[in-house]
Amino acid sequence: QAGALLRKWHFIFPTGVRSQTVHQWPATLVQPVGSPLSLECTVEGTSNPNLYWYRQAAGRGLQLLFYSIGVGQISSEVPQNLSASRPQDGQFILSSKKLLLSDSGFYLCAWSVTLSWVGQTSVQKLHP
Repeated sequence: QAGALLRKWHFIFPTGVRSQTVHQWPATLVQPVGSPLSLECTVEGTSNPNLYWYRQAAGRGLQLLFYSIGVGQISSEVPQNLSASRPQDGQFILSSKKLLLSDSGFYLCAWSVTLSWVGQTSVQKLHP
């Protein structure tokens, strides 16, 4: 049987920065081979995050499956039986029409924010 184990992660940042939360649903799922799959990830507390889906198969390291830099902008890292969609800013859905045994593993949704600083720095040489 192919299955997916999902967990909920909380991120707390320094004072002045709101906490961000990732929700993955369902929390635990075991699906028979050949059945459809839908896993949902939502991010709260930030806008326009970069979103990622990873899989860890038994005895292997994390493998990046999909990443998204915005609504409707999704890239696949490895051709496979899975697909992803991003219908809203903080929502990332992983799905399959028909699971294969090779789809078994631990699935993880993650997010990041790319900060860009816009500004000007003035440097002056001080004279005594």
